[in-house]
Amino acid sequence: MVYCGKPSKGCSSCRERKIRCDQREPGCGQCEKRQQECPGYRNLVDLMFRDESSHVIKKAKARARRRNLAVDPTTPSDSESRSSLTPEPRRKPLSLVVPATPVPSSPAGRDGLDHDDSSLLMSPESGSWPVTPAMARLYSLAPTCQEQGTAYFFSRYVTMEETACHQRFDFLRDVWKPSSSAPGQVDGVLASMTAVGLMGLASMTQSSDLMDAARKSYGTALRLTNHALKDPAEAVKDSTMLSVLILGVFEMMTENRPRTLTVEAFQEHVNGAAALARMRGPAQFQTRAGRRMFSMLCQRVIISCAQRNVPMPSCLIELWYEMAKTLKPDNPTRHLVPLVWQTLQLRYDIKSGAVTDREIIVELLLGIEEQFEKLTAQLQPSSQCRTFKVTQQHPAVYGGICNLYPSLRQANVWNCILTTRILLLETIISEIYQDLQSFAPRLSSSRSIEEFKKARRKLKRMVHAVTASVPQHLGLMNATDGSIESLDPEATPISTVEIRESPSPPTSPSSKSSDSASSVYSPSEPRRLLPGLTILDVTRAENAEEEAERYMLLVSARSTVVWPLFIVGMSTACSEEMRAYVIIRLRTLYWETGIRQADAVANLLEEHEPAPGWLREEEGGGEEEASAAAAAAGIVGHEYGVPGKDMLKPGVFDMVWA
Repeated sequence: MVYCGKPSKGCSSCRERKIRCDQREPGCGQCEKRQQECPGYRNLVDLMFRDESSHVIKKAKARARRRNLAVDPTTPSDSESRSSLTPEPRRKPLSLVVPATPVPSSPAGRDGLDHDDSSLLMSPESGSWPVTPAMARLYSLAPTCQEQGTAYFFSRYVTMEETACHQRFDFLRDVWKPSSSAPGQVDGVLASMTAVGLMGLASMTQSSDLMDAARKSYGTALRLTNHALKDPAEAVKDSTMLSVLILGVFEMMTENRPRTLTVEAFQEHVNGAAALARMRGPAQFQTRAGRRMFSMLCQRVIISCAQRNVPMPSCLIELWYEMAKTLKPDNPTRHLVPLVWQTLQLRYDIKSGAVTDREIIVELLLGIEEQFEKLTAQLQPSSQCRTFKVTQQHPAVYGGICNLYPSLRQANVWNCILTTRILLLETIISEIYQDLQSFAPRLSSSRSIEEFKKARRKLKRMVHAVTASVPQHLGLMNATDGSIESLDPEATPISTVEIRESPSPPTSPSSKSSDSASSVYSPSEPRRLLPGLTILDVTRAENAEEEAERYMLLVSARSTVVWPLFIVGMSTACSEEMRAYVIIRLRTLYWETGIRQADAVANLLEEHEPAPGWLREEEGGGEEEASAAAAAAGIVGHEYGVPGKDMLKPGVFDMVWA
């Protein structure tokens, strides 16, 4: 494979029209003006190389023919013929060097071989690079540690599928490329990538040598990055920010003991990256890579703030609003991120003692939840999902229902909304429960019970909506027709039936639940917090070390589905059947991808104390659960048609109308 220069970054529509593409996310402005859907952008890394094997073989054969023509036509002696046909015993090990053509005895032959072949060689500057010759492919040369590390990093964080990782550096080629003038030169980005890649390999193979090499590369990356930070001109470059973000990934993966040291190191990197973002200012948003890196930084700062129990820094909030000016008005991120900040601020106010009155706390929680409801109602239909019901049972689909979003990015946005709302609802339930258990309740009894039941109904819909998104996150759903991949690779994918409109969610609790206050809580239950996660306790850890362990497990998981499954598995609305499904999906993710964090989270869920019997609603629900999953995803009242394909013929897809 040879380097072929930098291809166009524009979408296919703009390339065909030969016009400049503004490369906006998620679609370019030119396509928007033409009122057509933007086809998206190519993965530039895959386009930068092409197979030149046939070209190299043709050139080698042509060179051999020229040499044969230059050989003296006189017949060699018998002894020469025998010696040329009888090879000497091989005394040296095989290498990647192709054996040379036998040297003819005539002067003309020597002259033909003495000419300079440098003009036939390719170089990076000329836009190409030689591949391994065909004869040499029989033998291999062990790659260096740096090559192993960078190869692993690219495979896991750059060129992988969208379902593989949420820490995606697919914009890396926009910021960095290896030096062609000094191939052996190591810069901060290369050293950082090598450190992360070797750390991943060391964790996978349990190799102490690779672990030592990863730490050495990490030290080199730190020195190079710190040197760049001392120069004001170098500090504000995209490559410096990229190095800092990659080093942050290394800190996520490090398994220092005690784990609190890992959390501290991670937070130091986040603080350093935040300070660097302040130095870079609004100018960093002029490029796509700059916007992507700032968004990645904001995600890490939110995690760090949640762990340290502090609000979002005001300087980053101001910068984010500057970046938001480049987003489309209907982009859900414009409204979602500020709501997450409000949740962090309320969490800080409660835990710091700034707000202590439970009545005020519940009102503030209900206010944020109401804003989330408005946000989901205002989202464009194009960003919402279609709901399918499988025609036969499949272990990867809970309750036979799955949601298909237009893209995995939008599925992640929806799961972010759902998981945040789950934490808010669990907090509302917990606060009301504690108030009703107290000797002097602050809340109105009738209103408290009504809000309690309302939150429980919402919570059940939320957890079903998250589990319905799992097949798409795991890459099992066909984005065209919503069919599910069978467990047998040779079998036909399992077809599905699209639910065009979902019935309204139930307005009253199940008949198995009583409306009396006594059914909401039992006097025999101990006065303690409910076992679900809340915004005040996101990990349910017993001590600081366990909390640090759980934070780093969740933060370092490459898959985007680990965190939502953890939230669902810890929820008080999670039935035993659903928890078993969540644990199996996490185990399967570990077995198929090697993401050990998924296995560790599954262990946590197995040890988690379930919700008390009076709180758990009846398991099952069939069609009601299917409707709830669709309703929670916000598709009630919207119709989605699938493009005219054979899949819609009778007997394959029968549309179901409520």
